[in-house]
Amino acid sequence: MKNIKVELESIIFNVMLPESKAFLDELIEEIEKGNDEEEIMEAKEDVEFFIEELNHVLKLIEEKRLSNKDAKDMYKKIRNMLDEHDHEHQ
Repeated sequence: MKNIKVELESIIFNVMLPESKAFLDELIEEIEKGNDEEEIMEAKEDVEFFIEELNHVLKLIEEKRLSNKDAKDMYKKIRNMLDEHDHEHQ
């Protein structure tokens, strides 16, 4: 892998954030339709927190405060999540 931090930044910015924001929009739409089930509300909070975490990681990369080891670990976790998600939807 050329530069793990560049790869991590790319997968967060180009995949994780857009997909998370799209899911959040779907949850908000459900809530606006009157679906305020606890499961929906908790999912919305979880996704909002996840988006904050992703943005925090991007900030750490930008400020050069993320080690290569931590970047590699995060990248692997994200790749695993994406691989599991793809496998579930095949």
